[in-house]
Amino acid sequence: MTLFNFLKKNTILILLFSILGILSVLLPWIHYPRLELTIMGYDGDGYLISILFGFILFLNLYSLSRKGGKNQKRYNIITFAISFIILVLSIYKVYAFYQDIYSFQTDNPITSYAGAGVNLKYGLYVIAVLSFICLFLSSLGSLFSKTKHLLIFALVLIFTSGASYLAYQKITSLDHLDKVEIEENLNSQFGNMSNALVSKKSDQFVEYIHPIIYQSIGGKKKLAELMSELYKDVVIKETNYDKTLKTKTKGDAIQVLFLQSITFLKGMNEVSNTNKSYAFSYDGGKTWSFAGIEDKSFEDMKKILPELFEEMRF
Repeated sequence: MTLFNFLKKNTILILLFSILGILSVLLPWIHYPRLELTIMGYDGDGYLISILFGFILFLNLYSLSRKGGKNQKRYNIITFAISFIILVLSIYKVYAFYQDIYSFQTDNPITSYAGAGVNLKYGLYVIAVLSFICLFLSSLGSLFSKTKHLLIFALVLIFTSGASYLAYQKITSLDHLDKVEIEENLNSQFGNMSNALVSKKSDQFVEYIHPIIYQSIGGKKKLAELMSELYKDVVIKETNYDKTLKTKTKGDAIQVLFLQSITFLKGMNEVSNTNKSYAFSYDGGKTWSFAGIEDKSFEDMKKILPELFEEMRF
């Protein structure tokens, strides 16, 4: 295969992925389950990303029209730069979304209700992947002048990828918790949450609440203030983790449906209530957060917590 034929095929691949990038504006970006609303790329600033992919398409169509691939290296460098900009934009948008989620705070009940359970869909991830592919392909066209250089690069890439994967597997296997350790962490952190509730340390209590729950209230600070006001004149004696009802694991995500009881003083009488709750871990059982069900149905909880597994029905 001559260098020109390689560059031509490489350019055709860039064209293909740039077209997919332009069409990515049709993909969903954000979903609001309580409003049953999905924000598509074209509802936001997805048009900017499509325009950038359009530049890549136009540039590489023009380069194909130039016989002999003259100035192809220059076109590939420009393609590389635009692809890098798209990749940075998509990564930033994902980062900004999760920053907004975890720092969310508002006094507006409508905003709190609408925003609870909001989650990122796959659109931005697809854009990041497509831009990375265009970036990678353009780097091949601009960095390699001979086919044998490409073969050497491919072998190095395969070797380093394989070594990285094996190292990752080794690290994760060493760090993997067994069932007993997972249960100990769950019980310990439930105990910490309970102690914070009994001692009326609302700021500590909210640290163990699932992020989506305090988002629906208006943020951590708002939930802490609400808890302080709610339990100001209530004496809580104890809360207990009574029984595990269901457990489901997918990768590092673990969900537990359990029964908990709370004992408190109402006037001169001691009252105990038992209700179902969820526990969530996203790091293989190391840390846990909790969400009370109260009188909600599974469908209600699914709207608030879209990541709930179907196996967690009650």
